[in-house]
Amino acid sequence: MKRIQCPCCGYYTQLVEETDKYPYHCFEICDVCFWQYEETSHDKPDKPSGGANGMLSLNEARKNYMKYGVYESRFKKHVRLPLPEEMPENNN
Repeated sequence: MKRIQCPCCGYYTQLVEETDKYPYHCFEICDVCFWQYEETSHDKPDKPSGGANGMLSLNEARKNYMKYGVYESRFKKHVRLPLPEEMPENNN
């Protein structure tokens, strides 16, 4: 298993099989920012996919994370702080 980086918050929150290609085999929700991994948003970060993450583009979600600590403020009660093993400096 290896950790992959959330495209929204930047923390390594998801464990995937070593054979998986990021992000195509991961559709989990990030515990730190509540963003759901989805191929469509990752390929076109300026365009809302209308899928799992609603009408926010990935780049809009990133701005919200910087402002609110969550990709969309209404999900604030569902998130947590990153764990030490999820920090970028521990995953290089």
